[in-house]
Amino acid sequence: WLKSRPPPLFVALATKRDFIMKLLSLVVYKWQEDNSLEIYAAYDLTSFGFFHRGPVKEHIKFHSRLIVNRTALGRRSCVDFEQNLGKCYSYVSGQGMGAAVLVDSEYPLRVAFSLASEAIRIVSEQQAGNWEDATRDLELKCPDVDELFAKFQNPAEADKLVKIEKDLEEVKGVVMQSMDDLLKRGESLDALMQKSKDLSNTSVQFYRTAKKNNQCCKAW
Repeated sequence: WLKSRPPPLFVALATKRDFIMKLLSLVVYKWQEDNSLEIYAAYDLTSFGFFHRGPVKEHIKFHSRLIVNRTALGRRSCVDFEQNLGKCYSYVSGQGMGAAVLVDSEYPLRVAFSLASEAIRIVSEQQAGNWEDATRDLELKCPDVDELFAKFQNPAEADKLVKIEKDLEEVKGVVMQSMDDLLKRGESLDALMQKSKDLSNTSVQFYRTAKKNNQCCKAW
C-alpha cells in the first residue's frame, strides 16, 4: 500500500522508519460509553509534514475517542493498526477517567500503559472538581502531565522514572484488538467518521482519497 499515499495518521510512520519508538499522543477523557469527553491532550507531531499535521491531529482525536469509548470501565486494551503501522493503548480507570496513548509499533506496551495510568492519576488529583461534571470537551492545563509526556518520548528513560515493573501483572489481561474488532454489528469506520465531531470534511475526504488510492490492501 506504500505505492500510493497512505492515510494521514501514519504518513510519518510509513515513510520515516528512523522515527522508532515514537510517542504521538496522549488524550485523557471523562469516560462515557460511546460519548467520552476529552479533558486533556498532548501531541508530538514534529515527524509529520506541516500540511499533514491538521488531518493527522483530527484522525488521532477520532481514533483515540472511539477506542476509549469501546474500552470497558476498569479495563485495558490495545488496538493494533494493520500493516504494523502503530498501536493505540487505552485504559479506563474504575473512577471513570480514560486515557489513550497512540504510538508506533516499536513502543513498549508496559511503558505505554504506565504513561496512561500515571496521566490519569495526575489529572484526577490535580483537576479534582474540574472534570467530573463536564458536559462537553475541555482543555484542562496540566503542566505535570506535559512534562510526563515529554519524558516518555524516550521509553528507556521513562523506565527509570517510574517503577514500571509493578504494573507487569496488571497488563497481563490486556484485550488485544484490531479496528474491525471495535466495530459493532452493521457499523463501518467510514460512517463513524462521517458522524464524528473530531473530523472536518477535509480530513474525511483525505481518508477516502487515501483509501481509494490503496485498493491493494485494507488501510485501516
